[in-house]
Order: sequence, then C-alpha cells, then structure tokens
Amino acid sequence: MADPEPKVDNPRKADLEKLRRDLAKEVEQLKKALKGPTADIGGDKVWVGKNARVWHQELQGRHKKVGEQVEKLLPLIDAAIRNEPDKVSASEARVYNKGI
Repeated sequence: MADPEPKVDNPRKADLEKLRRDLAKEVEQLKKALKGPTADIGGDKVWVGKNARVWHQELQGRHKKVGEQVEKLLPLIDAAIRNEPDKVSASEARVYNKGI
C-alpha cells in the first residue's frame, strides 16, 4: 500500500486570508464612498432646487446601501476561511494554483 499523498498548506485559504486583510484596509473607505457627493449636493453648495433634492435623496439611499453591502463582505470571507481546511493534498493545491 502506497503512502498517502503529503499534505501542504491550503493555497485557497491563504488567498482568502490575503483578500480579507486587503479588504479590511479598504472597508471604511468603501463605506464612505458616496458620503462627500451626498453631503455636497444636500448642502445646497453645489446644486439647489427640486432636482437637487431628488438627487440628494437618491445618493443618500445609495450611500446607505453601499455601506450595508460592505458590512456583509468581511463576515462572508470569514465564513469561507472557516470552511477551508488548513492542509490539502499536494495535487489539490496544484489544481487550485493551475486554475488561478
């Protein structure tokens, strides 16, 4: 009986962990992405009138939605990381790396 294939560090898990680190650095900026334009249009400095108010309301809604969606990203990545094994067979690692 042949020895089982050796286990190596899971490259997918490593990629997910890197993604999480990179994204964690960007989360606050992403959540604030429309804050400036929303404030500018709503503050009557850039544009006034009925259309400006409609645009302001639209931007406020989008700003809120972007923030809500960004808040969901890190927990999704955390769950994916938890579901990955620390070690995989060398052939599984090769297949994963080949697919990148």
